[in-house]
Amino acid sequence: MKKTVSLILSVFIIFSACLPFAYAVDINHDEGMYEIDSPVAADAYMLIDLNHDNTVIAQKNKDKVKYPASLTKIVTTMVTLNHVKDLQQSTTVSQHAIDVVSGRDAQVAGLKAGESITIEQLLYLTMVHSACDACQVLAETVAKNEAEFADMMNEWAASIGCKNTHFTNPDGLHDDNHYTTAADMMLIALEAIKNETFVKISTTTNYTYGETTFIHTNFMLDKDHTSYYYEYAKGIKTGSTTQAGYCVITMAEKENRKYLAIVMDSPSMTVDGVEGKGSFIDAKAIFEWAFAMKEQTVAGVNTAVKSIAVLDGKDADTVDLVPVEDVSALVPENFNAHNIVIEPQKMPENLKAPVNTEDTVCTAKITYNGKIIGTTKLVAANEVKLNLFSRIFRVIGEFIKNHTVIFIILIIVVLIALFLIIQAVRRKKAKKRIEQRRKERAARARNRQNKDYYDY
Repeated sequence: MKKTVSLILSVFIIFSACLPFAYAVDINHDEGMYEIDSPVAADAYMLIDLNHDNTVIAQKNKDKVKYPASLTKIVTTMVTLNHVKDLQQSTTVSQHAIDVVSGRDAQVAGLKAGESITIEQLLYLTMVHSACDACQVLAETVAKNEAEFADMMNEWAASIGCKNTHFTNPDGLHDDNHYTTAADMMLIALEAIKNETFVKISTTTNYTYGETTFIHTNFMLDKDHTSYYYEYAKGIKTGSTTQAGYCVITMAEKENRKYLAIVMDSPSMTVDGVEGKGSFIDAKAIFEWAFAMKEQTVAGVNTAVKSIAVLDGKDADTVDLVPVEDVSALVPENFNAHNIVIEPQKMPENLKAPVNTEDTVCTAKITYNGKIIGTTKLVAANEVKLNLFSRIFRVIGEFIKNHTVIFIILIIVVLIALFLIIQAVRRKKAKKRIEQRRKERAARARNRQNKDYYDY
């Protein structure tokens, strides 16, 4: 009997403990955590934290279609690196590579038809000096022609997730059908900086070819360009056309913090009384704002986020939910902790005892001024033990409540069974009485026969 009771109780506990909790939280981290309060004139930009899973710290018009100008050359370089294993391989400059960019106000390295040059030299001229003639030579070397190379560029861009990008040439000279977005350029840049050779080439501040030394077109790297110079900047690529405005993709590193900035379609700006390139001013403003940020705890293990009901608790009927661990995030210089909101995601209506502190109940998103800056798992602040009898009575009650039709059918079946049992018992008793009477009649008959025999 004791074993049977124990088995029943175990079934109740296991059955009632089976709750299908979902812990995943659908949060989009690409929308940007903060609004930059420094003046940034670019029509589109993105700031990415390279130290924290490439989180987008801030953005503006990231999906707005833009012309990339010479930012295109990042893709030209990557397609070349992916298809040419020996960078010391030599190729010959064709007349076509010179003619196709001639008269188009293109930046060139002054290559001559028939000249022999290595792939490595072409890549340095492409990324450091932004030489369009070098790009054309690369395209002709890697592919049959410019059009086929453009197809390779588009295939590579699509393979890394670009969805709003199309290239028609390797140099970025204007074409209405040659476009991208800041979000796609972020994917391109993040993929490119995984390649050590690309990083080495794109962060080189000056490169000598022949008798000419070319300085990087990113003037943020050059101390002589005092209006633009930013000591923490590194590489990567600039671009500008009348249609594209001024563009730059560059990194900055300071005190072990590293950011990537994409700036597109900046206007001309007057700097120190001189009309200048707004992309560098914007990138510098973005970086200065970013490095003024600080790491701070935005959710602590003792922060009671929400109280949740506990069914069948022995000593409590509610429990607080708290973050499983302290959560830190980069916050702006003017951070106000009162603007932090921790919002549970897909939180269940209640918990069933026993409740353990190590069990994840749900997740939560952490927002600051309406922007998501982090996520965390929520757990119970303390344990709640099980009141077994409460569990049993509640489960029975819920079964009756939630399965009324089944319960009625069970009652009818039980009543029918009882009726049949009663009827069977009655028939058995009746049969027994009939048999008893038969035996009594037979006994009386025998007695009469014996009496008649003796009387005779």
